[in-house]
Amino acid sequence: MFGDPVDNPKGWSIKTLEELGDFKNGLNYRKATGYTVKCLSVRDFKDRRVISGVDVLSDISISVKPSREYLLRDGDIVFVRSNGNSNLTGRCLAVYPHGGEAVFSGFCIRFRLAEKQLNADYLLDFFKSESIRKAIQGRGPNIKNISQPILASLKVPLPPLSLQQEFADFAAEADKSQFSAAPPIWPSKSSQP
Repeated sequence: MFGDPVDNPKGWSIKTLEELGDFKNGLNYRKATGYTVKCLSVRDFKDRRVISGVDVLSDISISVKPSREYLLRDGDIVFVRSNGNSNLTGRCLAVYPHGGEAVFSGFCIRFRLAEKQLNADYLLDFFKSESIRKAIQGRGPNIKNISQPILASLKVPLPPLSLQQEFADFAAEADKSQFSAAPPIWPSKSSQP
């Protein structure tokens, strides 16, 4: 429907991910007592596109409550930053905690959209395209890594939101077992800090 995102055959306007939102590396922690919180980790990605709620996530115990910058919000996109399996590095999903409190592990990077220009299904499809997977392929001899600068430099074609929503609706109907029609990923007033 949109063509290859690198070639951009439809000539959509383009912005880098850095222009569209911000990034945060995940929380590095050591087990401690004091505060328990749900945590999105690499093992939670599996073949998921979306995590809705926090019940599927594991609890971690840390010494103090994490700062707000580590708490996930509805519509955040989280990437596997580092893994020994290059097929897992760069994998991503959308998260909707729906008011539940959850953080993300140090092996992940969180992307938070700042503008109303993208739909979650469109953006997830963008990241799963073969040409973008090659562009963000992890580097390193053993453990494969991606970084914020690699993600920030990705050029994202911006078709009209109406076409992005049409794609999301079609994908949801075509294969409900694979696609979860996620809401747009711009921040809502209720999800602001």
